[in-house]
Amino acid sequence: MKVNIFYETPLPKYYRAGAKYRAAALKALGKNARRAGGLNLIIVGAREMRRINKNFLGHDYTTDVIAFGYPYAVAGGPYGDIFICFAQAKKQAARLGHGALFEMLTLAAHGALHLAGWDDNTDKLRAAMNKKAEQIAKSLL
Repeated sequence: MKVNIFYETPLPKYYRAGAKYRAAALKALGKNARRAGGLNLIIVGAREMRRINKNFLGHDYTTDVIAFGYPYAVAGGPYGDIFICFAQAKKQAARLGHGALFEMLTLAAHGALHLAGWDDNTDKLRAAMNKKAEQIAKSLL
């Protein structure tokens, strides 16, 4: 699967780690990564993430990651879009006591896990998903 990275917000060079973001997403997709088509990973700012969250999910706040899958796409067509908010990732990284790059990789994996069918709508599912996403991020640093 082709993974496209788009930087739609100013980002220090250190965080323009496209190869690592691709690897995190593909690892999280597992066998789905062999599908034809493409995945878009879009890094956005807080204002854009809030707009996306409000327009598509009805939530009027900034969030860290949003994933949209395209399950009925034609062969070779788009597989999904993952939006990651860099500003939110930096805040979360500081609060959790780890680096922002680790957080960005975790969010890339988290979004891809959603596209692969994982859910986080209960505490137990969220804990399992967070553990898997963090394992993927750790394996890339």
